[in-house]
Amino acid sequence: MRKFLFLFISFLIISSQVLLMSQDKKEKTSASEETVIPEMTIIGNNILQVKNAPVGSYIEIITIVGNKVRKYEIKSANVSFELNLPKAIYIFKLEGTVRKFVIK
Repeated sequence: MRKFLFLFISFLIISSQVLLMSQDKKEKTSASEETVIPEMTIIGNNILQVKNAPVGSYIEIITIVGNKVRKYEIKSANVSFELNLPKAIYIFKLEGTVRKFVIK
């Protein structure tokens, strides 16, 4: 009986240490990966300002009903675009970041 208890407790200790080491490894990889989220703002209902954008990606402007209005290529991390859009609600998509803006 003592032998069984000793083996059982030893197994629990070893398995818990393996579990803790595997969790530490996962946390280190996620902490080392820093993701920068692009920021989009509208200035004066006419200018779209984009910060922290991945170079070479595209920003799509879509109406609320789903019609694609424009598509711009991002050539630098911080860029501005003149929109000249009619009054409406628009959806802006950039590399997984989606924002809704109202142009008045």
